[in-house]
Amino acid sequence: MVDKNFILSLLGCANLIELTLLIGGFIAICVASTSYTQIINSYPNLIQHNTTQTNNADLTIFYDIDVYTIKQAYQTIFILIFCLTLCSFVAHIIFSFRYRYSWHRLSIGVAFLCVIYAFALVGVSVLVACWEDKLRKRLTSTYLSNQVISTANNSIKPQTGSAAAAATFGFAACLIYLAEALIRFRRLADKIQT
Repeated sequence: MVDKNFILSLLGCANLIELTLLIGGFIAICVASTSYTQIINSYPNLIQHNTTQTNNADLTIFYDIDVYTIKQAYQTIFILIFCLTLCSFVAHIIFSFRYRYSWHRLSIGVAFLCVIYAFALVGVSVLVACWEDKLRKRLTSTYLSNQVISTANNSIKPQTGSAAAAATFGFAACLIYLAEALIRFRRLADKIQT
């Protein structure tokens, strides 16, 4: 029996919100300019690229992490968690787990996975937020005005705020996963039959 009502349940709505946030975060990090940030990492003399350095000292240890690695990790984690969440969502609908005897054990198992997803998302989102913060602190007018920088190879646009948007989607998805885990641990799913 197919459980179409799961879509309208509290857990079904949480899954739909999670999937939407994961798609948004993935799109935002794809838009973020990796090459722009790598230029800032590679050239200590920022004046060569029509930029000015702020007087604020960078105190964040995450600033030295390679931006390309962060972007690849973020994309991989988001795609992986998206696929697993989508599979879980579809499986709940097709196999109507809420009406089966093993629902409690399955629900608690998924809750533990949600906690792992949340920690993975918050960890990589912190790194992406530091990426955006580094650009904001090290650069002033060029980054904030979204100007194009001419380099030896090509022109690069910074795509202002896209890394921050990706981090925001990640933090929001983390909160929804923790909320879903709490719902499953408290076994509210059994009480919500729509």
